[in-house]
Amino acid sequence: MDLNLLKTFDAVIKSKSVNEAAEVLNITAPAVSHALNRLRDEYQDPLFIRQGRGIVPTNFAIELHNEIQEPLSLLLNGSKSRQDFDPELSQRTFRISSHKDIDLIVVPPLVRYKNVHAPNVTIQADIEHLNEQDRHDDLRRRRVDVILATVPLEDRGYHNEVLFDQELVVTVSKDHPRIQSELTMEDFLRESHITWKTQRLNTNTLDSVAIDVALPPRQVAYSTGSGATALVMAAQTDWLAVSGQWQAEQLAESLGLNVFPIPFETQKVPVYMTWHQSQKNDKGHEWFRQAIVSSLDL
Repeated sequence: MDLNLLKTFDAVIKSKSVNEAAEVLNITAPAVSHALNRLRDEYQDPLFIRQGRGIVPTNFAIELHNEIQEPLSLLLNGSKSRQDFDPELSQRTFRISSHKDIDLIVVPPLVRYKNVHAPNVTIQADIEHLNEQDRHDDLRRRRVDVILATVPLEDRGYHNEVLFDQELVVTVSKDHPRIQSELTMEDFLRESHITWKTQRLNTNTLDSVAIDVALPPRQVAYSTGSGATALVMAAQTDWLAVSGQWQAEQLAESLGLNVFPIPFETQKVPVYMTWHQSQKNDKGHEWFRQAIVSSLDL
């Protein structure tokens, strides 16, 4: 099959518009339509259906795109973008594996940065790894470009860079019956808690960063892997929630939360960007890593 047919199909499914795909590919809209007709004949499927003023892919088209996008990206952008990457012209797809709490901090500014500096680049941040082996395999096989996590990969061949450190805070509802203007250690140990689980040392986030403090057992009312969920839950109960300072500052006012320092000394929680050494000569990958760093500095 003509590789350009799949290239055109990829552009249409990403833009959901024949005209926009034509602009991206620098060809005419009739040429795009002709390529789609050839693919329809090849696969015996309509591929796209009109909906309102736009088009939407069929289920088969979605499945087909999921199968071809990674090898297609390597074929179209692989050797060239690794040697001579131009962000303003590239149509390369970069993939992040992260966690929802980290995505909230990283993805919006990264997308804004991309829109200015690399408008045709696609960023996917929809993969979350729950075990160490999957992280190793997907980086080594280039299924993902970088992993953002609170735990580095220490094995040989992986590079780790600290993107930022998160301060932890305690949040409580502004209507809490016992805690208003301050939070003491006695308050902290007396109240029920929403614990924020982490893969970091296979424990709760707070326990993993406490300095010289062996925390006594707390009354756990609820446990979650999402800091945002913990904040929403704290706003509607009398439970205490430990979360990252960034998330707390973003949501405290709208949710009706008071934010207090943790009443004992803790380390900050680092967030690492990790990649595999096989990407070291890839100019596109180098640009992407720098784009993540630069976007967080804006």
